[in-house]
Amino acid sequence: MPVRSDRTMNIENMRNIIKGFGIILFTLLTLTACETDSATLLTDGVWTFQSMTTDSEESSIISLVSLAQALLTEASMEFQEGGTYIMISPFVENATTGEWELIGEDQLIIDPDDEASSTSRIKTLSKEKLSYTEDFVDGQMNTYMVTTTWTR
Repeated sequence: MPVRSDRTMNIENMRNIIKGFGIILFTLLTLTACETDSATLLTDGVWTFQSMTTDSEESSIISLVSLAQALLTEASMEFQEGGTYIMISPFVENATTGEWELIGEDQLIIDPDDEASSTSRIKTLSKEKLSYTEDFVDGQMNTYMVTTTWTR
């Protein structure tokens, strides 16, 4: 078994360190690019409302979600660069405006101007589809989920 010199071991250690830095740099660039891609996907055009569903079995919750779905029929939403949005529905007199923010890859905060903000978990974000879920608690302290879907 050949004996390695200190110089050979130092060169190998340096190569391993350089490879490690390369992997770290690649990972950081990839994560940064993903965040930029998500924001670009979100702001790259106008979204059209498709559906709103719930996993609740409570009839009053189902009715509220159905009403919201009816009010959003043919609605459009545009997420603008800079963190503002505008939503227009033919069944609501004034457009809804506010701010939006992406947190990581899977959280979308929507903060309407005159209403409480909501935090959603993004299920799908592609060039053609945006789908997110929100968790709520009903009067009996049961948790239920509402999923909203938009397409281009």
